[in-house]
Amino acid sequence: MTMEETTQHTNPIVAVPAGDAKVHPEHVAEAAAGHEHAEVHEPHMPAPSLSPIILGAGMTLAAFGIVLHPIMLILGVVGILVGLGTWLYDEIVNASSATDNHE
Repeated sequence: MTMEETTQHTNPIVAVPAGDAKVHPEHVAEAAAGHEHAEVHEPHMPAPSLSPIILGAGMTLAAFGIVLHPIMLILGVVGILVGLGTWLYDEIVNASSATDNHE
């Protein structure tokens, strides 16, 4: 596959015929400008959260609790449940705010 064929397949908006090896960049820009209905969507980034840190600390504490002491294991399991619960709550809040923004 030549370099020209590779560049033809990277732009999903503008279709360049495969047999036309020399396409002027201005023609490509004009064709792309003709697609005014195409919208640019920003990716949705979730809000910062401590839930992954809580979950990681709970898992670490539970792992040490398996080896060292049952009380550490119980505290670790509680930390895992709290971390999963807060993460689930964060996801529910993010999903509801994402649907509110699209109305």
